[in-house]
Amino acid sequence: MPQTEVGSTPGWLQSSGETGYDTNNEDFEEGRSSSSSSLPFLQQAQSVSSIISIFLSPLAVILVSIWASNLGGVSWTQGESGRVFNWHPVLMVTAYAIMNVGALIFRVSGTSSYQTSIARSSSSVTTVSSEDAEKKRGLMKIIHGSIWSSSFIFGIVAMLAVFKSHNDPISGYIANLYSFHSWVGVLVLSLYTLQFLVGILAFGGLLTSGGGRLSWISKPVLMELHKYAGTYIHILVSITIMLGIQEKEGFVGCWYKVDSADLMPFLNYGLIPSACKISHGLGLVILAMGLCTSFGLARFPVL
Repeated sequence: MPQTEVGSTPGWLQSSGETGYDTNNEDFEEGRSSSSSSLPFLQQAQSVSSIISIFLSPLAVILVSIWASNLGGVSWTQGESGRVFNWHPVLMVTAYAIMNVGALIFRVSGTSSYQTSIARSSSSVTTVSSEDAEKKRGLMKIIHGSIWSSSFIFGIVAMLAVFKSHNDPISGYIANLYSFHSWVGVLVLSLYTLQFLVGILAFGGLLTSGGGRLSWISKPVLMELHKYAGTYIHILVSITIMLGIQEKEGFVGCWYKVDSADLMPFLNYGLIPSACKISHGLGLVILAMGLCTSFGLARFPVL
């Protein structure tokens, strides 16, 4: 066993720098390499997840269009309340699909602040000029705002379709806001509207004071809240759509008659109404979009 001078600190207790570890130690280097290599894998997985979610967006629009067609199509004519209502799922799913692309636009373009921080900490990443990066991010901001504006308009018209179909004097009046889906929908639309207004007013420069700063809150803090709220609003929208699909399936009658115990239900798949098969598929696509986008937007720690 090696000897040490009296009062001196043994080598194994000595630290190098602020880390508390000997950075020349081979075990440390190996551990650091294995830790940092996990991050690129997560980034690649997030990139794939984001791309999958974006490709699912048009699929969701196609499925909801087929579903509406199977339910009788769409109309805006008084006396055709059922077809007027069909605009609601079509426009809401379309709004969600557009919103989904807008939520991921920074990640797929590589301009998110999270990706920028990763790039700065990695010596293997080729850096671009800050001016070019700012121009690209500025363009993504415009696209992001435009997409969310379009989604907002689709959502408002979709809500109007519900009230128009329920207050049709020819087809007959139907109560409004009586279901859990409708309550959640109003709440989520309100949150979306608030998020949309904060984004447009604060980051669009309309609420800034001299020097481009917000006088009532730190802009970086507001940006973090904006990102946090946006992710959860996306999740809430996906949940609300699935609740709506479930409610509509109850009106359509997504069941089949059995004369004995239904012990092998998958054998009776053909007995499920075609409209319900389409809506089941639509619900699964919405669920997949929510999961993929949530993973794609996650901010994993830099190891």
